[in-house]
Amino acid sequence: MTAAHPRTLTPAAVVWDDGVPTAPEYGDVYFSRHDGVTESATVFITGNDLPARFRDGCGALCIAELGFGTGLNFALARQTFLDHARPGDRLTFVSFERHPLPVADRSRLAGQIAPTHPALAGMLDDLNACAPPALMGWHRLQFDGGRVQLALYYGSAEAGLDDWLATLPGGVVDAWFLDGFAPKRNESLWAPSLFAKLPRLSRPGATLATFSVAAAVRQGLEQAGFEVTRVDGPPGKRQVLRGRLQPGLGRAALDRPAQVRVIGAGLAGACCAAALASRGIEVEVQDPLGAGAAAAANPWAVMHPRLPLDDGPRGPLFATAFAGSRSWLAAHAADCWQPRTVLQLPELRRPGRLKDVLQRYLPSGPWLAADQLGGLTAIRFDGAGWADLGRLVRRLLEHPLITLSPQGFEGPLQASAQGPVVVAAGVHSAEVLPSRPPLGRMRGQLTRTRQSMAPDAVTWPIVTGRGHALALADGWVCGASYVRDGDAEAASAGERAENLGRLKHLQDLLAATQDAGEVCAEFVGLRCTVPDRVPLLGPWREMPGLYVSTGHASAGLLTCPLAAELIAAAICGEAPVLDAELRALLRPDRF
Repeated sequence: MTAAHPRTLTPAAVVWDDGVPTAPEYGDVYFSRHDGVTESATVFITGNDLPARFRDGCGALCIAELGFGTGLNFALARQTFLDHARPGDRLTFVSFERHPLPVADRSRLAGQIAPTHPALAGMLDDLNACAPPALMGWHRLQFDGGRVQLALYYGSAEAGLDDWLATLPGGVVDAWFLDGFAPKRNESLWAPSLFAKLPRLSRPGATLATFSVAAAVRQGLEQAGFEVTRVDGPPGKRQVLRGRLQPGLGRAALDRPAQVRVIGAGLAGACCAAALASRGIEVEVQDPLGAGAAAAANPWAVMHPRLPLDDGPRGPLFATAFAGSRSWLAAHAADCWQPRTVLQLPELRRPGRLKDVLQRYLPSGPWLAADQLGGLTAIRFDGAGWADLGRLVRRLLEHPLITLSPQGFEGPLQASAQGPVVVAAGVHSAEVLPSRPPLGRMRGQLTRTRQSMAPDAVTWPIVTGRGHALALADGWVCGASYVRDGDAEAASAGERAENLGRLKHLQDLLAATQDAGEVCAEFVGLRCTVPDRVPLLGPWREMPGLYVSTGHASAGLLTCPLAAELIAAAICGEAPVLDAELRALLRPDRF
């Protein structure tokens, strides 16, 4: 029996008591038995004066919470922001959770509050739709066109705060929600050592709210540097606590650059440009080939993770990217993205490996499942799908703060203390990096057929693992070939024949008997690959101001959005997108 991946966390064991979710391990409720929504709104939203702060223009406001629980506080903060914030303002909500709530329990809560709070129920459903796997580390999700971001750390709050502090160039947090289980039942979230970290993460004047007025909590917060006051609480709670960071404490926010240059207008570069522009930064995207060249022109790009079997960090990286990309695509690319179930089949030369991968990741949640196809065990990814990359790239580059330039490349970049911030993205990055990483080039050819299809063909799963087959309303897309060091010239008859052979095999497995059809279109592109099958992402350590996003191979739709958020968060001094181990795994200068 294959063990679960070492990063897998134990989910919360929730018991529902008279309609209220409780945690037997801690002997406490997730929220008030009287009215959980009113309690949370009064304690945390009103307690931090958020409606007025949003109305007055918050710019980019960051809330940090200790104890994510059901996600109700996040839903309330998101709803308050959307109701009151000015256009163009952004909300980042950072939270920590050691025992992630099962999706089924959050669904039950959403159904329970739907009659009286339909908008909040919908937001809990949104969270479930892209719920990250129960794997230790950071998970970044996006909502509302990217205006609202959730940075969720699974694991102990102390470990998450330490990881955050290790990356922090300036203060970030404007408001704190302290919402762990009661101090006597879960002391770790109320420890003085934890309170001492909060001012180091805060901007001057940061506020704080919590339901607990215990003497130890008050004293711990005061010793850490907060001025705290007891005030009347909501029904069922006599008093609650509000606080503000003492004058002279906190750290100023990082000065973000006014302008950034992105080299490469493929998917990697477009994602980075869009992430930076959404933060109010002007971006010049430089590419002599124009927008969406190379693999980024693929009209039928399939997105799903390929999980390794080992205990290392690659699997959690791809699992985290899958959840993040699903939310990113829903927020940014709804008209370019078609959600569709993907069935991954076992490899011919290692037929038992896929079953072991399933056993390794099934305990981390329902984001993947076992299935059967043609007598073969398959992995089912219900949140996967496909996108028109060329259309998506053009859509991302339409932002008014983004300018596309046909300027050529000047060769390797040189270090300069006064130089601009530069992001080297996609296949062109090797031409400008100070030293050449071992990037490879892999040609891929897709074949599109036209033929009569069943009325429900557009709902059939995409089958992958031995090539892939995507059913459309009027035919199929099949492929893709892998030709090392190939070029992007005309389609090859040999690769076409291989693709059609794969298609016939996968049609047989789907029991999708079709007429022969005819080839009506083909696509040829080049993928940029890395020997260890992990992209090169993040800052180039020996040259401040240089960031890299390349080597995404055939997984660009999976990893480019993650890369863009990682780079934009680093440039703007935001909460981490990935933890220290994953950041080290991706280091662009690791070779």
